[in-house]
Amino acid sequence: MNWNAAIRKPFLMRVWENYPKTWKFIIDVGILVKYKTLNIKKLPNTLTLPSSTVLYIDSEENRGRALLISNGVTQKRLDRFWSIAVKKMNPDLVIDVGVNYGECIFSTQYSPETRIIGVEANSRLLPFIEQSKEAHPNRSQIAIYNAIASDKDNEETAFFIDRHWSGTSSATYQPSHKLIDRVPVKSITIDTICHAQTYETVLFKVDVEGYEAFVLKGMTNLFKTSKSILGFIEFNSEYLENLGVNVDEFLLFLQTLRSTYIRKTIVW
Repeated sequence: MNWNAAIRKPFLMRVWENYPKTWKFIIDVGILVKYKTLNIKKLPNTLTLPSSTVLYIDSEENRGRALLISNGVTQKRLDRFWSIAVKKMNPDLVIDVGVNYGECIFSTQYSPETRIIGVEANSRLLPFIEQSKEAHPNRSQIAIYNAIASDKDNEETAFFIDRHWSGTSSATYQPSHKLIDRVPVKSITIDTICHAQTYETVLFKVDVEGYEAFVLKGMTNLFKTSKSILGFIEFNSEYLENLGVNVDEFLLFLQTLRSTYIRKTIVW
């Protein structure tokens, strides 16, 4: 197993939370420079990714607008990792936990034999995810679950949808600004989704604002039965601690899952 972990204090997230009007102004400037308008009706709701696949976004939401500005690539490290891994591994199973708009799961094309799973707790993003799925060449192989991936099934959890910036929607904390919808979301384990099937090669990404430890515990059977697993995890140490997860113990837990390699650690 190969891991890419980021340990960080959420400086930018504090900016988004404490100064939403300032952040919106910065996004508006980027939109105005690129599209010469701030009229929502004149902004596109789709963009073409470097692989020529199509991504649908909400042009009224700040993260969707940021994707328009960046042509769908906001995490170059992840985008490069995912593209290379798909080509070299040709995975039997692909899992994206924390889909958001889908710039990872929809960023490339897969083998006709690959099973593709996406899990996203934010119900406001589902219409855009489903449209991107239907536009994707592998659409018949893709299954999207509106749930919180965890280590237990069917537990109801409060999820805080951040209408200011969808990327900070979380079950671990409630931002202080008022653009928040509190909704109940059921949990599901990745092992349950996979129905105890055995896969030769598995590629996955987990980015769920503090729930990473629970997601991995809900993948225990997949770790045990798969011949080869390659994974990318980006986690926020403060969010882990909000859920009572000790960061040092979490890193030790990662090392119990076959061979673990932390490629890069970032401290902000």
